[in-house]
Amino acid sequence: MCGIAGYVGRFEPALLGRMNRAQGHRGPDGSGEWHDAQVGLAHVRLAILDLSPTGAQPMADASGRVVLSFNGEIYNYRELRVRLERRGIIFRGDSDTEVLANLLACYGTECLPWLNGIFAFAAWYSDERKLLLARDAAGVKPLYWAATPAGGVFASELKSLKGIPGVDWSLDPEAVSAYLTLLYAPGELTPAKGVRKLLPGTFAEWRADGEVRTASFVPAHYSQEIQPFKEQDAVEACRHYLGQAVRRQLVSDVPLGGFLSGGLDSSAIAHYAVKALGNPERYPCYTICPAELKGLSAEGFTEDFPFAQRMSAHLGTPLQVADFDARAVDEIDALVWMLDEPTPDVAAFAAQAICRHASRQGVKVLLSGAGGDDLFTGYRRHLALRSERYWGWAPTSARTLLRRSFASASSSVPLSRRLAKLFRYADAVPAERLASYFLWIGQESLSPALSPLMRESMGSHRPVDLLLSSLDGLPSGVSRLNQMLHLERSHFLADHNLNYTDKMAMAHGVEVRVPFLDPDLISFSERLPDGLKIRGRESKFVLRQAMRGVLPDEIITRPKSGFGLPLRQLIHGAYGARLRELADSGRLDATGLFSGSGAIALLEADKRGEIDAAYPLLGILCLESWVRQFAGR
Repeated sequence: MCGIAGYVGRFEPALLGRMNRAQGHRGPDGSGEWHDAQVGLAHVRLAILDLSPTGAQPMADASGRVVLSFNGEIYNYRELRVRLERRGIIFRGDSDTEVLANLLACYGTECLPWLNGIFAFAAWYSDERKLLLARDAAGVKPLYWAATPAGGVFASELKSLKGIPGVDWSLDPEAVSAYLTLLYAPGELTPAKGVRKLLPGTFAEWRADGEVRTASFVPAHYSQEIQPFKEQDAVEACRHYLGQAVRRQLVSDVPLGGFLSGGLDSSAIAHYAVKALGNPERYPCYTICPAELKGLSAEGFTEDFPFAQRMSAHLGTPLQVADFDARAVDEIDALVWMLDEPTPDVAAFAAQAICRHASRQGVKVLLSGAGGDDLFTGYRRHLALRSERYWGWAPTSARTLLRRSFASASSSVPLSRRLAKLFRYADAVPAERLASYFLWIGQESLSPALSPLMRESMGSHRPVDLLLSSLDGLPSGVSRLNQMLHLERSHFLADHNLNYTDKMAMAHGVEVRVPFLDPDLISFSERLPDGLKIRGRESKFVLRQAMRGVLPDEIITRPKSGFGLPLRQLIHGAYGARLRELADSGRLDATGLFSGSGAIALLEADKRGEIDAAYPLLGILCLESWVRQFAGR
């Protein structure tokens, strides 16, 4: 687990050192650089497997044909190593990096579907004069790239590309709109017009002559046939695949542990980890207890800490409560700098607190329950989508009445807020209605907070269109529930949750693994009928059934929560004060993105309960910070 960077083109090799230093937090255990004519690779190392110098990077394969800079873990590297040894490859060390370098030398892109792991890497083929970039199928590890007049550059973090001549840092209006309405920029988008993300499950070949080729190495989501599982067979299969996924991801030469919110997903991971390790003391669990922040219940959250305590006692694992400084939540600039992107989600602070605490205790690897909601359902919008069977068939006029009836519901009451969101797009056509469940605010409500120039730049573009275009890539006949889960996995998970988790973890030299995204477990989830994912009002039905008799009942039946912080309280406290300060000083207007008076009007409307704009308001703060720190204006 590391940081990678590099270039193809007319750049000075000194650039490699600058890129490494910018993301040095990702690799506190070492660094390396390699360059040849018109190509350079840089690497900072967080040593997890093979802690010896034989694991150092950039690394060449046995033949010297490929030079590799690799960020990630290949969990099945030992099985792949046996295949290579049968071909006569002789290994110097015991790292997954060395296995990957030799696989790429022997098989090229053919080997990419064989990799069970989380990764982003760059491999230079000296004989073909080409650079291969690739990113794992789930998008756990980030990879940014940019084209300049001198050639192409890439890095694990956006900040490593700062200061490179020719990179266009002007703001992308589509991305700005997406951060404010979705909380993330989908797909290839970043805040900067000139910087893109490599898509999950994709590789790109850059040739020294400037030719670029990209392709996917994974099948489309939900391309398998739905299987008529009997309920008990599905339950047993779920236990098998989840247990197998956890065992695979326990490979490590350094101490490891896990997140534990006391929710179903992190608790299930902890159960199988303890079972595989055979000693609960070897799996310390980490949680937070943000007692300094009141107001969780008022925002619809349940407190996690009592459930985390109950689960830890059940397993016999040590439970570490991460130090949580409520004052740090005010530091929007630090948040944005670590995240690279203007991600308006205070859950990132909780992830940071846990990873920082684990790092201080010498734990370099944490297992996370992320992905469970995105495979098996778990978010409120999944139940909202299922509720359409009671009203979605109604005539447009009746659905318009539903929308209008709840449009004026107070946003200060959680139930009213959720009902208003449920029916906000009730009279839209089915595809738009499905995609609109991901929006936190409509553009018509956001528009007055934007500058006239930004409104003009956005034109007729709608963030929901980015999601609709993603649905176009699905095979025909995919159910509406699986269409929504496709959007979860492709965007809310990959572009948002996994992105902020990686950045906050790596800021403290910690690797986060995600057993729910094991390819065999994903394949199983795609073959499940909808009725085994949601039954009645019960989400994650098959997973809950699989954990009955394994986890305490109160863990299985508790409502969805997560590591929540009271954002709406903060918006009318420290964050609101900061917004007023930025508006009064003219700073919001100076960004060219916002109208200061319009932003304050939105803040006041939120305070009166006329609209739920907490996340978009935080988005304004994050974008102002990003523009100042990254775009220099």
